Amino acid sequence: MCSENLSFIETDIFYATTLHIFTGIGVPVHLFGVYIIVARTPSKMSSVKLSMFLLLFAGAFMELFLSFFAIPVLTLPSCAIYTLGFGQVIGVPTEVQAYIGYSVVGVTGITILVFFEERYHQLVNGHRSNGIRSCSRVIYIVIHYMYSAAYIIPVFLNILNQTMAKLAIKKAIPCIPLKILSRPDFSVISINNFTLCFCIVTFFSIVGFQVFLLVSAICWKLFHMVSQSEATNRLQKQFFYALCLQVFIPVFVLTFPMIYVVLTSWFEYYNQAATNTALTIISTHGILSTLTMLIVHTPYRKAATEILCFNCKKAEKNANNSQQIWRTVNK
Repeated sequence: MCSENLSFIETDIFYATTLHIFTGIGVPVHLFGVYIIVARTPSKMSSVKLSMFLLLFAGAFMELFLSFFAIPVLTLPSCAIYTLGFGQVIGVPTEVQAYIGYSVVGVTGITILVFFEERYHQLVNGHRSNGIRSCSRVIYIVIHYMYSAAYIIPVFLNILNQTMAKLAIKKAIPCIPLKILSRPDFSVISINNFTLCFCIVTFFSIVGFQVFLLVSAICWKLFHMVSQSEATNRLQKQFFYALCLQVFIPVFVLTFPMIYVVLTSWFEYYNQAATNTALTIISTHGILSTLTMLIVHTPYRKAATEILCFNCKKAEKNANNSQQIWRTVNK
């Protein structure tokens, strides 16, 4: 099934320009976020400093890969792709970029899982840990990161003959432009949509279920603590709510384009403009995550406000001085 409504939105130049703009915005935002974490994290948040940094790094890396290095153009519902980014300029094979792209998204999901696992571990055990528990946690984390790099491999196991695959795509999607099929970097990874959908849905179901269990366990622990003072418990809850907002606001925004990708592949619907829009939204995860972090955590918000409003305070101070001078003159 096709959507033949051609528009400027589905052109490569509009798509690439939009992602380049997000890159230009995202780089200073992420650098500012790194500075805030490294230099302005208060001592009461020191236990989550590394987790915060890793979460920011994962989101920023995914964003830069999608919006600068690869700029992937998926021709859903087929699992076919060509790229417009720096990777294409330096000659990185399209299949390699596609595999890295899916893996980077997976790594970001696992980083979110590890983020909550670390918080649960600190809440239950504090900074105490025995050898067996530490070893089991390391194994758990390593296995999940390995899974994030391997979950999409079945899609790449049987790369088709490109000539025959392009003919099959043209038959399945009659309205796909010939200029896309004739691109030398256009690569058909697979025509079997079931494999792609199964891999993506299985991965995010496993990760999402574990995140749900961890968040539920943390909530239960926070609301059944009796060993801490009421004030400390209240601060713990407020901090946890802020962590949830930091993670789930960007994830909520990503939910809709991810659902679109899966449903488009499943129901074999072709709409290049909608697909490009979905990928653009996915690539904004890093910016959303960093901005949310700077807003929802009070120490970070205060630090960012102090830095960004330095000129405002300076101008206000000069204005006050000017008013005092005028009062003196008028006396």
